[in-house]
Amino acid sequence: MTEEEKKEHSVGWQYDFDEEYGENNEFMEEAPLLTREEQEAQVKQTLWDLYAGIAVAGVLLLGIGNLILKGDLFFSLGALAGVITAVCLAGYMYHSVLVATEYPEKQAAGYMKRSSAIRMVIMIAVIGAAVFFLGIHGLFGAVLGTLTLKLSALFWPVIHKYNPFTREK
Repeated sequence: MTEEEKKEHSVGWQYDFDEEYGENNEFMEEAPLLTREEQEAQVKQTLWDLYAGIAVAGVLLLGIGNLILKGDLFFSLGALAGVITAVCLAGYMYHSVLVATEYPEKQAAGYMKRSSAIRMVIMIAVIGAAVFFLGIHGLFGAVLGTLTLKLSALFWPVIHKYNPFTREK
């Protein structure tokens, strides 16, 4: 075998190795192509997992917040408004993802940027209303309530694994 053939062989082997194995040298299987209905079912399942996480985080937030603040009504109302906002934002994200999949790539990216800006405006409006109507404790409650969506997304793998309503049978 000549040097050039050895070089070509080793480069080809390395290229194949990189394609089949990930960064941790684990074999990567090709993901099966899903139908539109299967994709929508997966996104819907993720939405229900997020809803479950928001509910759990909201109950914990209200419980711990009321213990620390000794049952402050304004904090509770702000947190409730934040949790309801988190639920609405999750539903809007679900709708946005489904709509964006219908567009070509550039239009989908623009649509998702617009929907992200709309979600940001909604969060700012709810937090502003909480400050205006409920004061500083309402502000903290509303901010922490909207953050239940982020917390739910962070713990999504655990929620997905143990959620009895969305697990695959």
